[in-house]
Amino acid sequence: MPVELGYFTLTVKDVARAKAFYGTLFGWTFEDGSGHVANTKFSLGIGEGGPIDLSGHAYFRVDDLETFLPRVVALGGEVRGRADYKSGPNAVIADDQGTVTTLWQPAPGYE
Repeated sequence: MPVELGYFTLTVKDVARAKAFYGTLFGWTFEDGSGHVANTKFSLGIGEGGPIDLSGHAYFRVDDLETFLPRVVALGGEVRGRADYKSGPNAVIADDQGTVTTLWQPAPGYE
């Protein structure tokens, strides 16, 4: 088996604010006293010290992009751009602290 990403940390300015933003947006729950997301298959968390550019970019898979975009804005974030690709539509968003990620709705045949 090849090497795969084992853990992802979304680095933000304020962990408590980020937990509120992403918890509400994605339905994430967190382990007590930490930024570790408790209810996802892939291990990830939220850490303080950002936003920073680590030469990578997070794409969060969503079932329906149009459902999430108004929620981003309602939570104090912003939609910075949209694109449609063969792999499916996506939108670059910033959370309420300026951390930039992308929401991606896979096209049929893409996982």
